[in-house]
Amino acid sequence: MASSLAVQLSQIAEKSTNPLNLKAQRVAHSQSLIFEKKIAIDQDFDTIYQISYQGFRELCLLDAKFADFDRTIFSEESKGKDRSEMTASQNRELDAVLEAFLALVGSKLLLSPAIKAVEWLVRRFRVHEFNTSFLLLTFLPYHMIPIFLNLLEIIPEELTPTFKVLYPYKRSLINPPRHPLVHSATTNKLFCSALNQYVLQVCRQQTDHHALLAFWAGVMTEALTGMLESSRSGRRDIERRNHEDILLRFLPVLKDGLGMKKASELVIGCYMLTVVLAKMTALEMKVLDSLMDAVAASWTQESISSGIICLSILAQQKNDVRLPKRVTRAVLRLENVMDLLVETAGQHPTSQLVLGLISGCLDDIRKQKRLGRLDFVISILHKGLLDESQTRHAIGLILQAFNDVSVNDNLSLETQTHLAEFIQRLNESDSLRSHLQVAAVESTIDIESLEYNLQTMIEKEPTALATEDIEMESAEKESNTDGFLPLVDQLTGESLHSSSFLSTQRPYIFDKLVEALGAAVGSQERLERFSNLRVLGKDHATSKPQFLTFFIHVFSGPYPIGTRAAAMGIMTSFLSSGFENSMDIQALIPYLITALTDPSKRIRRDAAGLLAAVAGLYKKGRKSNIDGDAPWAHDSFYPNKVSENDVQWLSGRDAQKVIDRVLLPCLEEYVLDSSQISTVMEAALRGSSGSETAPDLGSAELKKPLRIRLFSFLCSHLIHVPLFTVKLRLLKLLNRVDKVGSTTVTKELQPLLEKWRTLTQEEVDQICENESISILQLDEQIIGTVSPKEKEAINILIPNVSPGTKTLRPAFIAANFDRIKQIWSRLREEKQLLASEKLLEISFARANGDETLRSSAKDVLRSVELLGAVLLNYIDKILEQITKLETRAPSPKRRRMSPNNATGLRNQAELGEAMEMITFILELVDSSVPEAHPELAGGLFRILAALHNLKSQLQSGFDYLLTLTLGSLLAIVKKSKPQFDPSTIRTDLVVECIRTTESPQVQNTALLLVSRLAVVAPELVLHSVMPIFTFMGSNVLRKDDEYSIDVIDQTIDQVVPALVQSLRKQKRDVVSGTSELLLSFIAAFEHIPSHRRHRLFEALITRLGTHDFLFAVLAMLGNRHVTDKDVLSLMCSIASNNLPEMQLITYEKYLDLVSDCLRPKPGISKVLFGIGNDQGGNPQKIAENLLRSLAYVLKHSSLGTKMLGVFTSSDLEKSAELRSLYSRILELILSLSEPLHNTKPLSQACEGILSSLLSILSLVDFLEVVETLLQRPQDELRRKVLRLLDNRLRENPARDSRSRQKVLDFLVILLQFIKSSRDALLKHAAVACVDRIAETYGRVDPAKLEIAAVVIAGEACIGQSDDRTCIMGLLCLASLTEVLKQRIIPALPDALNRSLRLLEIGLERGKENTKLHDAVLSLLSAFFEHVPFMISDKYLDSILQLSFKSTSSSISTDSHDCRRETMALLARRVDAKESFGAIERNWSNAVQEGPMAAKEAFNVVSLAIEKHPKSSTVNNVGVLSKLLHKAFDLRREQVCVEIGTKYEPSELEDVEIFINTVAIQMTYKLNDTIFRPLFVELVEWATNGLPKNDILGKTMRLTTFYKFLQNFFGTLKARIRDLSIASRTKLTFILLEVHSRPTDNDSKSLWLAAIRMLRGAFEHDQDEFWQSPSHFSAISNFLISQLSHATNASTAAIIISEAVPTITEFAVAADSPDNYKELNSSIMRLFRPSFSAVVDANVGGENPHTRVAALKAEQALTERLGEEWLALLPEMLPYISELMEDEDETVEKEVRKWVKLIEDILGEKLDDMLM
Repeated sequence: MASSLAVQLSQIAEKSTNPLNLKAQRVAHSQSLIFEKKIAIDQDFDTIYQISYQGFRELCLLDAKFADFDRTIFSEESKGKDRSEMTASQNRELDAVLEAFLALVGSKLLLSPAIKAVEWLVRRFRVHEFNTSFLLLTFLPYHMIPIFLNLLEIIPEELTPTFKVLYPYKRSLINPPRHPLVHSATTNKLFCSALNQYVLQVCRQQTDHHALLAFWAGVMTEALTGMLESSRSGRRDIERRNHEDILLRFLPVLKDGLGMKKASELVIGCYMLTVVLAKMTALEMKVLDSLMDAVAASWTQESISSGIICLSILAQQKNDVRLPKRVTRAVLRLENVMDLLVETAGQHPTSQLVLGLISGCLDDIRKQKRLGRLDFVISILHKGLLDESQTRHAIGLILQAFNDVSVNDNLSLETQTHLAEFIQRLNESDSLRSHLQVAAVESTIDIESLEYNLQTMIEKEPTALATEDIEMESAEKESNTDGFLPLVDQLTGESLHSSSFLSTQRPYIFDKLVEALGAAVGSQERLERFSNLRVLGKDHATSKPQFLTFFIHVFSGPYPIGTRAAAMGIMTSFLSSGFENSMDIQALIPYLITALTDPSKRIRRDAAGLLAAVAGLYKKGRKSNIDGDAPWAHDSFYPNKVSENDVQWLSGRDAQKVIDRVLLPCLEEYVLDSSQISTVMEAALRGSSGSETAPDLGSAELKKPLRIRLFSFLCSHLIHVPLFTVKLRLLKLLNRVDKVGSTTVTKELQPLLEKWRTLTQEEVDQICENESISILQLDEQIIGTVSPKEKEAINILIPNVSPGTKTLRPAFIAANFDRIKQIWSRLREEKQLLASEKLLEISFARANGDETLRSSAKDVLRSVELLGAVLLNYIDKILEQITKLETRAPSPKRRRMSPNNATGLRNQAELGEAMEMITFILELVDSSVPEAHPELAGGLFRILAALHNLKSQLQSGFDYLLTLTLGSLLAIVKKSKPQFDPSTIRTDLVVECIRTTESPQVQNTALLLVSRLAVVAPELVLHSVMPIFTFMGSNVLRKDDEYSIDVIDQTIDQVVPALVQSLRKQKRDVVSGTSELLLSFIAAFEHIPSHRRHRLFEALITRLGTHDFLFAVLAMLGNRHVTDKDVLSLMCSIASNNLPEMQLITYEKYLDLVSDCLRPKPGISKVLFGIGNDQGGNPQKIAENLLRSLAYVLKHSSLGTKMLGVFTSSDLEKSAELRSLYSRILELILSLSEPLHNTKPLSQACEGILSSLLSILSLVDFLEVVETLLQRPQDELRRKVLRLLDNRLRENPARDSRSRQKVLDFLVILLQFIKSSRDALLKHAAVACVDRIAETYGRVDPAKLEIAAVVIAGEACIGQSDDRTCIMGLLCLASLTEVLKQRIIPALPDALNRSLRLLEIGLERGKENTKLHDAVLSLLSAFFEHVPFMISDKYLDSILQLSFKSTSSSISTDSHDCRRETMALLARRVDAKESFGAIERNWSNAVQEGPMAAKEAFNVVSLAIEKHPKSSTVNNVGVLSKLLHKAFDLRREQVCVEIGTKYEPSELEDVEIFINTVAIQMTYKLNDTIFRPLFVELVEWATNGLPKNDILGKTMRLTTFYKFLQNFFGTLKARIRDLSIASRTKLTFILLEVHSRPTDNDSKSLWLAAIRMLRGAFEHDQDEFWQSPSHFSAISNFLISQLSHATNASTAAIIISEAVPTITEFAVAADSPDNYKELNSSIMRLFRPSFSAVVDANVGGENPHTRVAALKAEQALTERLGEEWLALLPEMLPYISELMEDEDETVEKEVRKWVKLIEDILGEKLDDMLM
């Protein structure tokens, strides 16, 4: 186990960087995000910095925030920063900068500049190692794009557990899908936390982006859902605890996320998580309230909708409807809260949220604050956001809140009024009334007391009325307070008021009186007491107005309904009983009419009663002359009038008629419908015929004078009435009548308008606040008095809004302009012209101008429908403005010299004003349906010309103005072809717009205009069409928006056909004439969005004409984008959309175009491709591109499928047409390919087309086309067609029965060509087709191939003199043999004879034909494989002889291999007897041809022995024995016999080794009975087979024989023990008789063979043969004597390497002490001088080399035998002592080695023994 120190050291080693480890540094440097390692490893930091800095600068152009990093990580100094050399604090600072950059660049990672910039961070700062987590999280939203794989490849192998999800995807380098990431976020807390913190950090830096937040929100929502689902448990406490853990992890994230309001997408993502938590967990109320507070505080304009949804879902989880106060306030502060609630309700339940909002509003009501929120509550109830039960619940809450306020609080009059009005609105609502009634019944509060306190009434069901009245009365008594008495006591002392209570200034005592009246309500006694107060003057009511005007003011004012009803009741009672005589009380009529329009039914009912009382007074006066009396209070009713004539009065009789005929007949309807009185009055004033909806007044219709007087009467009272509520209601009634007779409402009420206009905003606000009316309604109705029938209407309205007018209130201005809009269409033309002039002046009035006025005036002009005359007038003003600007522009020279030449005008403000007016007028023209005003066309073209001129002077684009002008012209031209003068058209101006502007809007609009003009006036457009399409190619075609697409479509649809038609009329070539157009589209191809290309080019071709232009478009696309798969796919798609005949015609023209490219003087190709021009391309390269593109199109188009459909149909004529077209295309490509044969690229391209063509048709259809072409007389064409057929059969053979039968039937035609044709090449092509058919279809019907085999084997084919035909015929015969097998026999004789003759020709010296050689051998191989029994000895001899001859010929290595394969087949398939005999008969030929032939001959024998059964070898042992004798005699023949071929020694050695191997192989097949005599015979042959005097021959034969024996003993090893002793003894004596020496060159080989053979025999002796003294003695002297041959260094080396190991093995075999002693004694003798009488210094012990050899023998024996040999040590010691003193240093050195060896074995020193 490793120590702690070792562990620490290993950790340090892992994290440390070794600056001396250059290899590791290079590997780290090669980690790149965009470059391959082999490229990145050679890049220096300067190169990387240049690439990355370029991307960084592009990022700075996209976002200025990146510029901050130019001084840090992208500065020049950053190239020298090395993180490994920086301190920890420096690295932390660098990490902060790097993370800030990564957070900012995260939104741009789909852009190339961003990836280049990040590359610098990877290469220089190694962020993938030091900032791995932040880098991965930055790229994680893009986990499915290829760059993420590059990131996975370079990040460290050992990722932290946070990112363990990426392990498998890093190993396999595939993009991780979304599901594993979601699962990791669900289960891996580290990953979940890291992702959350990263997102929060990025958002804090305000560098968040959509891709990140969308990814985070989606993943986290799914992850949180998964967490909550997995945390479920059957035990609630466990599940609660699990949920709490999850909440603790996510609530901080939600808190931080919801606090970042600027990151709206982050906030929306937090809403999603909040919704998941709320729906899947049981959150406590405090948590829910906190979340709702956070949600309400977080939303912005972008997230309001999602926030409301989140709030509604959170509210649904609450048991209590109450919402946190901050939530309620936040929701109510929203501008469009009602629309948001309605929208949300359509998707999610919102009932709890709505109820909570209502509850929150009611809380404020309890405090008598924000009473205006009741409007919000009633709006919610009316919107139907709650169902019936929820609505009743909400109304119950409202009633409870109102009751709490009325019982517990001292209500102010204002609060009481608001609450009462709210209840009344519920009563009046048809949809809410029933819910109010049910809620009132179900409520536990005292409804009667509530009604009394609020002075209102809740309508109840009729059956409960009586009881309720009783209860109400008691409730009133119980709830009444003593506040009435003090008030009455204060008022009792007051004297009669001095004047009418309808004065402009309300008297001080009026409010006290109203308060006392309110306190008296409900008590008749108190009401009586109140009405009798002296201050009211009831006793003087008939002569003074105080009494009645007080109550008129009360029931017409903004007071509680009960108070108003009480006032009416007092008046009704007074008028019903207080008068005995008649009285003209017509002053009440306007007030009664307004009371009858009151929304309260109770008020209308009481008003009807009061009206009836008034009518009763008039009935009393019928008998008297009522006209004689002045109207009651005519002089004092309005105390503020200037004179008595200010108020118009009716006569008594007229007043009575109005009441009787107009007001009384519909009294009941008034009570039921508040709008009924308005309808009746409108009918009365207009007359019954004037209103379709008015009730039928019959004979009671008022006469015109009376109607006029009534109209004036009402208008007069309206002016003087002090109550604006009454004014507003009368205005609503009178504004429905423009005029009565000659009296208009405008004239009658003009004083009111003038007075109202002079009021200040504060005065108006005070009026509306006091009477609780809307300022907007009041302004609208007062301005509504200006009638369109009034001649001076415009003169009245315009001054009200003219600049400089005092007290211009915004609402009043808006009402004036709204009125202008309303009456505009009813104004006469001259008035509209005047108004438009005035409004335009107001719109651009700068002096004392108000922006509100200007914008409102512009809005009017935008809103109304302007006449053509107005628009023409405005266009003239534009021209005036432009002319004024042009005259004030400086000269061109001054403009160039001026530093401020951007505008060239002295007054920038003047330019701005002029341009603003021009822009506004053009916008008006554009929005005024210009197509309805074709007369504007001329003026618009003049404006276009003026704008062009001004643009050139001011050097400004005017893009928007041009767009407006062109858009208006486009609208006119689209609809108004016959309605305007074509002479006004200026096409040159439109084209100039296209050419000179960079605005897409201008370009698109101008193009559309040109398109339409091409229809209207084509002669004016076509001369400018080419610049248009050039522009389209470089600009418009690149756009991908729907509008640009529509522009392009229309331009193509309308301009192109007109252009083609014009060219045809001029009899010009349409393709040449449109070449620029085509070039524009082709050049723009790569910029056109990919999904639009097909549709665009399809439309272009269709409009140009498919027949004439499809080939040109395809050719131009193919030439320009030949390597672009997208282009080629587009070409296929376009071509495939056409009929097959059209496709074939197109391809024919396409090939003609290719031919034209290659002509010396090209035609159309010069125009399309620029061939021959200075900038033109290489014709051959263009032709190659065209051919390759066409090959792809043919291969991948639908032509084949469509042609097959035609061929299978019954349309024979169409089928014939297609075949004819197809044939012509074949001829074209064949004729085209012939001269290109030597040009490899073009030739290959032609082959590709041919290959594609062949695959188009089915084989049957193709054969029919081929038959047609073969009938033509041109042999060259026939050859090409047959080669095509051959290719087709080879590359794409059909397998269906119909195709097979058709092909086999086609053999007849091919054989006819073979037999009859004199063209060798044609015959060759036919034979090749037969060969292909045989291989592919021959097995289906072999009988049809028999004839073909005979023909090909005959004189017509392989009997020809043409080598190519013969070779093809031989190969074809081989194929036929494979198919026919034994059926080939009829053709066999001719085939064998001719093939062998051809082989002999192919092997002629100096004329070798390798292909012919191989073809013959292929055929022979087929014969050996399938009909070996038919190969006679004669043929075998010929085959072997030619094969042996082949070995010595100059042929290739592959041909030699082919021959060997054929010989191998001969050995395997031919009978063994015949093959052995053939080899034996032809051995001399094999030897004659060289060693290769000899070896191959024996290889045949070897394979035959191996592949045939054992019996075959046994039965043919005689032949094999003869063959072996001949083979073993090869060495003797080479040395002794004069023969033709002499082998090199090494070659001879190789042949003998191979022969020995085959001999051993044969031996394995023989048993002992057969082998023994064979071996004896072989020994006898080797020893006695030659004459005794043939010493050299005998030596050579024995050399071969001993080598065989060496191999024999080495292979069989111990198995030779069964060999007879006599045989081995004989071998031993033979060996002794042979006089061979290693020093003799002739016998050296024999000596080596004998020594090695003996060594093998000794090694494998297991029957103690050599231990026998006789055997031992016979061989030991021979072996020891060999040591004496070591007389020099060379012989000593041979003896030591060969003889010494043999002596050692001999000693091991002769394992006997006696034998060891004898052997040792023999060796010892060689240590001393020779004992013979004749002393020779070079032999015996005299020669040091001999002593060394003997020492080597002793060393080997000592080492091998060990202590057994050292038993003879005593005998050795004297010799050792002598040798240690030897004069020869080598001898002394060797003896010391021997001594050391002995000492190692014995374990003791020999020093003492040697003393």
